[in-house]
Amino acid sequence: MRKWTLPLLSLIVLAGCTSVSKDECLQANWQDIGYKHGADGTEYHDGLDALSQCGEYGVSADIAEYKVGYDLGLAVYCEPENGFTLGIQGVSYNGVCNSTAFRKAWQEGNDRYQVQQRLAYIDDRIDDIDRRLKDIRAELNSNQLDNGQQKELYRERKDLEHERKDLRKERALLPLLNKLPSVEISTQW
Repeated sequence: MRKWTLPLLSLIVLAGCTSVSKDECLQANWQDIGYKHGADGTEYHDGLDALSQCGEYGVSADIAEYKVGYDLGLAVYCEPENGFTLGIQGVSYNGVCNSTAFRKAWQEGNDRYQVQQRLAYIDDRIDDIDRRLKDIRAELNSNQLDNGQQKELYRERKDLEHERKDLRKERALLPLLNKLPSVEISTQW
């Protein structure tokens, strides 16, 4: 089974982006730091929390300059192309972009990511089933089983073959989902 390392790695990287070192505080270009945080998709309040660390070094952050840079960086982050890229990489949508185009692009990318994850799961599961079916065949050919054990293995084999058939059908249909346009449903109450 594949590991969920990419999303976890992304979270670790994003979490590391909001810390500010002593040298950054002492030589700070608040607009550059804000730009970096915005371009990384850091939530504004997380960036401010990082800047508060500068107080430990006796440095007061210029929040107005930080905000100017942050807004400029966020404009780059919130481009729809970036939304699609983040979605297809499995990066969670953190809500910092107030843009329907970004959200739609992220959703399309994330839909494709989900399909790829499901395909990987199906392939892994089919491999597991094939290994177990091979083991069952070997056990059934061993002539060391009583009638109850044989019936149980036959039932398990039938269930696994049925599951494998269903998974193969799903695997054949999933690539079609990557070609379908995303559907946005709006409800008003």
